Order: sequence, then structure tokens, then C-alpha cells
Amino acid sequence: MKKPFHGRVVVITGAGRGLGRALAEQFSAEGASLVLGARSSAEIDELASRLGNAVSVQTDVRLPVDCDRLVEAAVAEFGRLDIMINNAGLAVYGPVEGTSPDAVHAMIDTNVKGVIFGSQAAFRVMKAQGSGLIINISSIAGKLHLPNEAVYNASKWAVNGFTGTLRLEAAPHNVRVTCVCPGGIDTPFWRAMDYYPFPAGIDPTTDFMRPEEVAETVVEVARKSDRYVVPEVVMVPLIRG
Repeated sequence: MKKPFHGRVVVITGAGRGLGRALAEQFSAEGASLVLGARSSAEIDELASRLGNAVSVQTDVRLPVDCDRLVEAAVAEFGRLDIMINNAGLAVYGPVEGTSPDAVHAMIDTNVKGVIFGSQAAFRVMKAQGSGLIINISSIAGKLHLPNEAVYNASKWAVNGFTGTLRLEAAPHNVRVTCVCPGGIDTPFWRAMDYYPFPAGIDPTTDFMRPEEVAETVVEVARKSDRYVVPEVVMVPLIRG
């Protein structure tokens, strides 16, 4: 029996770890062919080799030429592109006045420009195909105002705004666009942060969502019929207090 995503081609940025790796593993298990992008080639090379139905392409999403090359690899290897997941992102937390110019550039270049460049590259192919799904991974930080996250908030609000307008422009070409806004996800990133001011009693290792849980939701969105679009998904962990 064919798996649900047999014959479908999925490109994932930031695929080396955390949510990106969980997405790759779940789409692979569902039968998809994968093109994995990340700045560090070692992690995606290993992942692609282990999954077997995947290729890896070292990709810096801050560079339009790299995003184009990632998408071109999907077409060259598998003949098409069905799902583009712009997942790469980063955060530097701290008070507004203490956020360095380098940190500002890093977040805007990766979180905003990376999503734009990846979406542009994918949309060009999908528009010609007359089909496709672009999923931009944003954050609950794109819906809220959170202390010590001003620039990160700004980057994710920008992703939400861009995604909404792209959805309107893509619809006439039978290309769907979805924004996924997860809350806290338990990844090594959080465990490395000993200064972040979590509310009293909140522990990322127990109270945040697991990458696999968020990946399951993204896969469910991708399963939906191309007759309609899921504009946005907001996910937050249930904190029992």
C-alpha cells in the first residue's frame, strides 16, 4: 500500500536539528522524497543518508542564490516540488537597548529574508506547475508582545504578514500558503539558555511541546486536500498550574 506522501517532494530548510529534523523524519516515514537544507552540511548529510529517500544541500537561507539552488536541486533530483517548508530561524533574547546590531541583522536576515527568499524560489516553480504548498514556520511570538523578544517578535510578525499576502497572490495559481505559529518547543537551544526569564514554575523540558508534536501538526496540514487552504495554525502548550 502506498504511503500518503509517496511521489511527493518536500523541501525543508533548517533541517539539521530540532523541528526541521523532526519534520524530515515524519515526512520520510510518510513516503515523501526530501531535499534537506541547512548551513551546516554535516547534520543534513547524515540525516539524508539515514533516511535514504533524501538529498542534502548546504544552504544559507540569507542568500537568494542558495534558496534558488535548494529548490533547483528538488526539480533536478525528483522532477518537481510539492511542499516547501521555510523552517530555518534563530533567536537572540534580551532587552531592546542591549540587542546588538549583529543580533538584529542575524534575526532579520534569517527569520524574515530567509522566508521571503525561500518562498520566492518555491513559488516560481509551483506557479509553473500549477500546484504546491508553502508552509512558513513562524512562532507564537508573531502573535504576542513578549518582554526581551522585541526584535524576534518583529521578525515573526513580519513572517506572518508576508505569508498572508503571499497566500492571496498564490491562490490564483493553485498554490496554497500556510503559516504555522508554534509556542515553545523543547530543543537543545532552550536547554542552553540559563538566563531566559521563564515565568516561575515553567520548565522547557517538561512544559514545552516536543518537536515531533509540532511536526505531526505540519504533516496533517500538508495532508489536506488542495481544494482548500489552512491559512494559519497556532499551537501553544497546555500549562497546568
